[in-house]
Amino acid sequence: MEEALFCIQVGVDALGFTLGLPDGVHDCLTEEKARSIIEKLPAQAIPVLITYENRAPEAAYMAQYTGVVAVQFHGRIADEDLVEFRRRRPHLKTIGCITVAGRSALDEVPRFRAPLWDALILDSLDTTSGRRGATGLTHDWSISAEIVRLSSLPVILAGGLTPENVAEAIHRVHPHGVDAHTGLEDVGGSRNFAKIQAFARAARMAFQEQRSCAD
Repeated sequence: MEEALFCIQVGVDALGFTLGLPDGVHDCLTEEKARSIIEKLPAQAIPVLITYENRAPEAAYMAQYTGVVAVQFHGRIADEDLVEFRRRRPHLKTIGCITVAGRSALDEVPRFRAPLWDALILDSLDTTSGRRGATGLTHDWSISAEIVRLSSLPVILAGGLTPENVAEAIHRVHPHGVDAHTGLEDVGGSRNFAKIQAFARAARMAFQEQRSCAD
């Protein structure tokens, strides 16, 4: 709760709650704990369920129980399951994921479109472990910039972002938003409040500069 409120205080718009992961409970976060935090968040906060769950009934239940307003499907979910999820939870936003591991990522863009999807997040691949997401690694931002230009959806950039590189990433990719995880943690995996504040400040400043240039 302390971490969540601090994030909101320093200007973070959305908070990710990782549940339904292949390797079990992450960071001691259970559905019950997520729900207890989300129900106490201020109205302007955007709680997002981040999950590998790809079965519509289970994902719909988890989203309703925890009280999120958006679901990031980090694993591959079939179109028929996503249609069923939207039928069960039509008021929730859906976020798809593309792992940018080369130019082949561009081929995935047409799949992510309205009305099934509301947004798209770009993440990195750890080629050594095969891990997708939460790798602490950046990817080729020139490919991400192409995806932003090609996509009909708002694109969120993730993958190895830190307070030191987020401004450059925003200026090069022009995403709708940015996402950080491992880049805001200490070596032991706990959230670093100073890094969170520095990241939020750097990102907001870069987005403001981007809007000023557009005007």
